Amino acid sequence: MEKGGRYSLNVIGAGGIGSWLMHALVRPARRFADANKAQLHIRMYDSDKVDESNVHHQNFTPTDVGITKVEALFEQLSDFNGGNLTLEACPWDVRTEDDFQMADLTIVAIDSPGCRALVASSSKAGKWAICTCAGDSFLFLTEDSADSAISMVTQPNQGAASCQLPGAISGGRIEAGNISVAAVAQTWVLRSLRYFSGEENAKVPISRAESTILGTLGSMECDSEVLG
Repeated sequence: MEKGGRYSLNVIGAGGIGSWLMHALVRPARRFADANKAQLHIRMYDSDKVDESNVHHQNFTPTDVGITKVEALFEQLSDFNGGNLTLEACPWDVRTEDDFQMADLTIVAIDSPGCRALVASSSKAGKWAICTCAGDSFLFLTEDSADSAISMVTQPNQGAASCQLPGAISGGRIEAGNISVAAVAQTWVLRSLRYFSGEENAKVPISRAESTILGTLGSMECDSEVLG
């Protein structure tokens, strides 16, 4: 791909990770598109509506309650929508390949093992990344991650879980692992776009496990030991 190209990004999940990712991403992504005379189309998928409990740790306000998360986010970011950057709200869940469009980049920011496995195996996803977190810790995985690491987050018997630990919201003990992995995902997208546009030395973040308290817990790259 060259400068002046057309690029697309799928973001699946508009909650604890995706809501922060979109706010961190859209502004510099618009600048990238304008500076490189490129067309960038971002789609975001999620059927959930904003709940009162969400406003304590997700990037929503009380006035967003009752609105679908993707539509609330895109209304917040509407001033950046248009020209070289277009945003598309997709208020439904991704369960099959028919539920999402082909893209150059796809980020899974939702706690769904089935969706993660679908994206990891789909040619429609392009380059992909999976973000997951619990409390102060997170995993950031890509197609370069070790198979054993990917299998940890794609097992069908895994149950859904909040990015906050049980009792954290009600007890006021909210952690920021979700915001931390959103920052890594933002960097992965922007540097991938720079690489696509011809910047050969635009290195992307490596797969890893991290804690906002303890720091880097381990690399998840194929040639590295995976922490269990």
